[in-house]
Amino acid sequence: MTTGNDHFGWVLASIAGMIIFAAFTAWGGIPAETNIGLFWLQAGIFLLVICAFVLAFWHLLIRPLAPNLRQPQSNALTLRARQALALTLASGGIATFIGGVWDELWHRSYGLPFGEDLFWRPHLLMYFGFATATAAGFWALLYLNRQLRGNFQQRFRSNTAVGLLILNAAFLLYALPADPLWHWIFGEDITAWSIPHLILLTSFILTQLLALHLQASTMRPQPWRSLFGLRRADGLALLIIAAMQLLWLQLMLIDWDASLAGVPPESLGLYRPEWLLAANLLGCVTFTGVLATRLLRCAGAATAAGLLALVIRIGLIQLFDADMLQFVAWLAALLPLFAIDLWAYTCGVINKREPDWRGTAAAAIASMTINALVIRSLYNLGDGNNVAYAAAVLTTGLGASWFANRVADALLRQRKAAPAPTSDWVRIKPAASFGILGVFLVFIAFFIMTATPPV
Repeated sequence: MTTGNDHFGWVLASIAGMIIFAAFTAWGGIPAETNIGLFWLQAGIFLLVICAFVLAFWHLLIRPLAPNLRQPQSNALTLRARQALALTLASGGIATFIGGVWDELWHRSYGLPFGEDLFWRPHLLMYFGFATATAAGFWALLYLNRQLRGNFQQRFRSNTAVGLLILNAAFLLYALPADPLWHWIFGEDITAWSIPHLILLTSFILTQLLALHLQASTMRPQPWRSLFGLRRADGLALLIIAAMQLLWLQLMLIDWDASLAGVPPESLGLYRPEWLLAANLLGCVTFTGVLATRLLRCAGAATAAGLLALVIRIGLIQLFDADMLQFVAWLAALLPLFAIDLWAYTCGVINKREPDWRGTAAAAIASMTINALVIRSLYNLGDGNNVAYAAAVLTTGLGASWFANRVADALLRQRKAAPAPTSDWVRIKPAASFGILGVFLVFIAFFIMTATPPV
């Protein structure tokens, strides 16, 4: 049950989302010789479509049912089905972030204007990642029509995971053609912060959230524990959270990373202040850190996921022999992730209660304030505007902590509604899951090593 304060908070979050959308549209840059009115009209259309999806989500899953309709009976997926879907979506996430790194490297190395890169191998790997979410959505649509009863509202609510898979696939089918359409109208992007790229990132995060929710719902309830209490069964969830960090930080901090390789944003006519870097970094680590600690009920899961993301990033740089790519953002992320874990340990392990969002925000803000020196050193920024930095960190820390905890609350409520695993024979063993992922990674390595660069 939501309270008046919750409704007010979600209204503020929606307004903040629209402001962020407009800000990143402007920061992404307006291509030369583009009609500014047409540019903002197109951006407005994209925003309206996103609002339509939000409205559909509210109508199907939140809006009170009509008085003449009965509340649907819960009809959860089997344990094995949830594990299989989580593994499928996680595999797609792995393909997407590896393809994203590969795509960035080839674009920096070979250029290649839009159109010629449409079917090169980095994009094919990313298309496969997105195809897994689309396929899961179509399967969910068949399941909804064959296994569930009532109107669309009742069917969506009798199995929320199925409904979310359908909505996510529909959003992805909108997001994928948005990028070529944008290029067709406005030409090449100035930076990676174009609207279609941000929409695709949002779709990726939503897909991995679904994978995390499905995987977490298969785990037996656990008391709060420390890092040493992590189990093999938590490995896939940590990998999903690491995947979110990998693509999120790659896209949102790419301009600062490029400046370390000798391509400063100023050369593109753009201004990238350090407070914006800090806000992007803190938003990512607060969101993923809260999900890691609360869904796994483990003080240490946030840092573990961050370390995993750092190791994978360094491993990909070595695999591609790409000295031009950076890993400093993932290094700078470790301190706020550790602070979030420390607060979770104080609340969950010591005091036996759920971490409060205000305390999480305070931990994240304090750590990022200390982190200022580290960020300035890693990115060679020198002395910056301390007031702007503090304001950005304060605002982002509070907003991201509140939002992340509300998302975690919603996922935990859904997990309670799902049937708990009662025996081991119906589950996919962790060893089998990692075996499947291992075979998949071998295929990706083969796919990469046999690719011919576009020279």
